[in-house]
Amino acid sequence: MRRIGIAVTDPQDWTARALYEAVHMAGGSPFVFRLHDVTTKLLGETELVAGDLNLESLNAVIVRDAGGGGSGEDMSYRFDVLCNLEKQGVEIINPPQAIQMAANKHMSSYLFKQQGLSTPDTILTSDLDTAINVVRKWGRAVIKPIFGFKGLGLHCVVDDETSKTRLMKHLERRGVLYLQQYIPNPGRDIRVFVVDGRVSGAIYRNAPPGSWINNLSQGGAPQYCPLSPEIEELACGAARAVGAVYAGVDLIEGEEGLSIIEVNGTPSGRGIFEACGVDVTVDIVKYVMKEIDE
Repeated sequence: MRRIGIAVTDPQDWTARALYEAVHMAGGSPFVFRLHDVTTKLLGETELVAGDLNLESLNAVIVRDAGGGGSGEDMSYRFDVLCNLEKQGVEIINPPQAIQMAANKHMSSYLFKQQGLSTPDTILTSDLDTAINVVRKWGRAVIKPIFGFKGLGLHCVVDDETSKTRLMKHLERRGVLYLQQYIPNPGRDIRVFVVDGRVSGAIYRNAPPGSWINNLSQGGAPQYCPLSPEIEELACGAARAVGAVYAGVDLIEGEEGLSIIEVNGTPSGRGIFEACGVDVTVDIVKYVMKEIDE
């Protein structure tokens, strides 16, 4: 029987449980573990152990969540575990490099521009005057953490008498500013789920009253979104740019069409299931089973 690991942070997370059921229904043997709990033994032979299981015995690992927070060394270790498993022939989905590229807004934005994909104008700088001038030019900008998730740490700054002070505070806190031009929109964005180069489905994420942040974890509401060739082309292009097998791609509707905001390499499948009845974990597991059977 094919043994499939599922790397999680919270074993009770909806997507983690759905992946477990999808592996079971596909005839595999699922094993849920946290990367934080893996012990590496370098005693003669190498062992990567979670509980009583040597993870090198797995056929594949599906990364639901690599885990946020922790120290820099802790995060580095988690990705080292994935990389070492990959070197031992374990299929890792998503590949650790793809998860890192998606999580790094600087690198993903750079790759979108290089691939000619529509994405808002963006600037990263440690120079306060440069930041002030670009906000003045755009009129309104979004400040994002380079490594951020769930809509946390997002701030909107407009060109007014407070902008210099606000930019200075963020610069002092972070050391570098990631500024993205604000795109006027209908109060929602589009989350598109891509698996193996195809779109499984999409939802609108509607911002709660009084907010401009659409993330479901920040109170956004999911709603069915019909697909279009533009949505599919942009979403698949974004996933391909970062090397992701499966991804949640966030698009924004502007006056000039759709633009890629960012891509998530470990997305939740709950919103699309609730709004559309589509279980993307089934598609992810089908891909994994196909890969390890070849």
